[in-house]
Amino acid sequence: MDTIAVTLVTLIGGIIRFINLKSPTDLIFDETYYAKDACFYLAGAANVCDTDYEITYVHPPLAKWLLAIGIRIFGFDSFGWRIVAVVAGTITILLLYMLARAILHSTLAAVLASGLLAVDLLHFVQSRVSMLDIFVPMFGVAAFLFLVYDRERLLEKLEHPPDPDERKRWRPSVLDRPWRLAAGLAGGAATACKWSGGLILVAVIVLSIAWEVGARRKASGWGLAFKRTFLEETPSILLWLVIAPVVLYSVTFIGRLGGSFFAWPWTDGSWLNNLYDQQITMLDFHQNLEATHSYQSPPWSWLLLKRPVSYYFHTAPNGDYREIMATGSPFVWWSSILALVYTGVAWLRARDMRDPAGLIFIGFALTYLPWLIFARSAVFIFYLLPAIPFMYLAIAYVSVRIGESWEARTAVSIFAAGTVGLFMFYLPLGTGASLPQDRWDQRIWVFDNCDPPPAVKTTITVTSTRNDRTVERARPTKKPPDSVPPPGWCWI
Repeated sequence: MDTIAVTLVTLIGGIIRFINLKSPTDLIFDETYYAKDACFYLAGAANVCDTDYEITYVHPPLAKWLLAIGIRIFGFDSFGWRIVAVVAGTITILLLYMLARAILHSTLAAVLASGLLAVDLLHFVQSRVSMLDIFVPMFGVAAFLFLVYDRERLLEKLEHPPDPDERKRWRPSVLDRPWRLAAGLAGGAATACKWSGGLILVAVIVLSIAWEVGARRKASGWGLAFKRTFLEETPSILLWLVIAPVVLYSVTFIGRLGGSFFAWPWTDGSWLNNLYDQQITMLDFHQNLEATHSYQSPPWSWLLLKRPVSYYFHTAPNGDYREIMATGSPFVWWSSILALVYTGVAWLRARDMRDPAGLIFIGFALTYLPWLIFARSAVFIFYLLPAIPFMYLAIAYVSVRIGESWEARTAVSIFAAGTVGLFMFYLPLGTGASLPQDRWDQRIWVFDNCDPPPAVKTTITVTSTRNDRTVERARPTKKPPDSVPPPGWCWI
C-alpha cells in the first residue's frame, strides 16, 4: 500500500511540475543571476553564459553546481536551467512522505503531508525556476529523515543489544552512527546551497541533543541526563553533525577558489586561507546589506501572505495577463498556523521527546522563527520554503490525532479536496498561463491594497545664475521611495 501511495503522490507532483517547463523561455526574476552562474561554472565564457564572472559569489556554490547538471545535459536554455529544480522539488515530496510515514506511522497522514507539498503553490513555483532555494528543503527533509532513522536504529539496538546482559551499560560507539553521519551531511549540503540552510543543521543538532537527554531522563533524572548526554554523545555529535558538515561545505568550493591545497592554512595564497577570506566576504555582504526591493516582506507576514513575489508578468496584445507569482494558498497556510499551535501544545503536554510533535515543532520553529530576530533588508516570502514541510507535517499530525472515525476521515477528505481545488484555481498564476483581466482580478482577491508607499522627505540641489555666478542651494522636497513595497496587503 505504501509503495503505491508514495509512487502516485511523487509522480503526480513531478508531472505537474514538469509540464510546460520551458515557458517562459526568458530568464525570469533571479534566474538572471543563478542560471548564468551555473552556466559559468561549466563554460566560463561570456559568449555562452552572458557573464564572464560569478555574479552571486556571496552564496555558496552547491546549488549552482546542481543547476549546472541540467545545463550540461540539455544546454543553456529554459529547460536546461530549470530541470534540476523540478527534480529537487519532486524528490522533496518523496522524502516528506517517508518522513511522515516514519514518525506518524500512518499511510493516510503520509499521503496528506506529501500531497499538500505536491500542490503547495510556493513549492510548485520554486520547483520550476532556476534559483537556489528549492534545494534547501530537499536536503532539510532528508536530514530530519536520516535523524529519525538514526533514532530508530538506536532504539532497536537498545531493545535487542548485542549482549542482553549489557543492556543497561550498552551504548553505540562513536563511529557506529551511519544515519547520524547522513543527517549531518544533508544539513551541510543544505548550508552549502544557501546559508539559510544552516538553520536546518542547527535544528538537527538541537533535536539530537533533546532526544538523547529525553532517552536518559527517566532512568537518571534531568540533571544527570544532561551530564550523561554531554559525556556520551559529544564526540559523536561533534564528529558527525559539526565536522562532517563543515568538511562537505568546504569541498563544494573546490573549483571556485584558487590557491594551493598543500600550503599552510594561514599563509596568503593557500586554498584554505582563500576559503576563509571568501566566508568573511560573504558574511560582510549579508550583514551590511541595505538594499531594498519592491517585493520584499517582513518575516512576520510570510505565513499571512501579505506580499508574494511576482517573478514574471506580461500583457498580451489582446489584454490578457500572464504571470508567475511565488505565493501560497491562504486556505492551507492559515490552517497550518492552527495546526502548528495544536502541535506545539500537544508536545508540551506530552513531555515526551519521542512524540512526533517535538520533531515537527522544533523543525518549524528553528527554520522560521530566527528570521523574526535576525532578518536583514530584502527578505522575501520564498525564504519560508524550508519551513513548509513542517507546516504540512503539523496538519498531518492533527489528522492522526483526531482519529479514524468517519467524521474525521470526512473532514480530512474535505480539507484535501479544498486544497486541490484552490491549487487548480491559482495554478495559472504559477505557470504564466494567459488570463483575461477579470479572471486575473478574481485570483488577486482582497490582496489589492497596493497604494504606493508614502513619499519621504529629501532635498534636491537647485542651480541658478546670478551676476554671472553659479549659485547652488538645497531645496527640501518629497518623493516616492525607490524599491520599497506598498504598505498594504498587495499581490500585484
